[in-house]
Amino acid sequence: MHAMRSRTTTFEDGLLIQRALAGQTECFTALVDRHNAAVRRRIRSMVRNTADEEDLIQEVFLKAWRHLASFRSDASFRTWITQVATNEVLQFYRKQGRSRLRPAPVDMDTIASHCDSPHRTLEQAEARRTVRSAIAELPAKYRQILILRDLQQLSAQETARWLRASIPLVKTRLFRARLMLSMAIQKQSHQVSLWRRASKGVL
Repeated sequence: MHAMRSRTTTFEDGLLIQRALAGQTECFTALVDRHNAAVRRRIRSMVRNTADEEDLIQEVFLKAWRHLASFRSDASFRTWITQVATNEVLQFYRKQGRSRLRPAPVDMDTIASHCDSPHRTLEQAEARRTVRSAIAELPAKYRQILILRDLQQLSAQETARWLRASIPLVKTRLFRARLMLSMAIQKQSHQVSLWRRASKGVL
C-alpha cells in the first residue's frame, strides 16, 4: 500500500482522476494531499474562524469526490477544486444566518438516500444494506468515529473526550471516514449494477 501511494504522488492530475473514477480510491487520496494547501489558502482568504475553515475544507473534498465525474479537463484540477471551495464558502455565508455550518448528523436512512451513489434506482432497503456493509468494512478507527459522530450524533468535543483525542484529529479522521464510506458505497453500488445487468443478459 505504501509503495502504491508513493507511485501515485508522481502521477499527473489527469491520470489520478481517471484511475480514481475507475475505482482506485488511493488516487483520489493523492489528489486530496496534493491540493489541500491550495484549497486551504482559498478558504482562509474568505473566512476568519478556524473551526469553520476546517469544516469547509472537508466539505469541499467530499463534494469534489461526489462530482469528480463532472470534471472537464479544459481547466486544471486545481482551478476546479478552488472554485468548488469558493462556492462552498459562498453557500456557507448564505446559510450562516440560519445555522452554524457543521456536518449534518446522518442516520442510516439519510445516508442511504443521500450517499451520492451513481445508481440511484437502488431500493431504499437495499441501499441501507449497502451502507451497513460498507461501514462494517471500514478500519476500526474510522468505523468508530463514523458511528460516534454520524449515528450517535455526538459533537466533535464529546467525541474527542470519548476517544481521548484532539478535536482536529477527530475532524480529520471523520473526513477520512466519510470519504472512505462514500467510495465504498459507490463501488458496491457499481458492482450491484453490473450483477443486475449480467443477470438480465445485458453484458
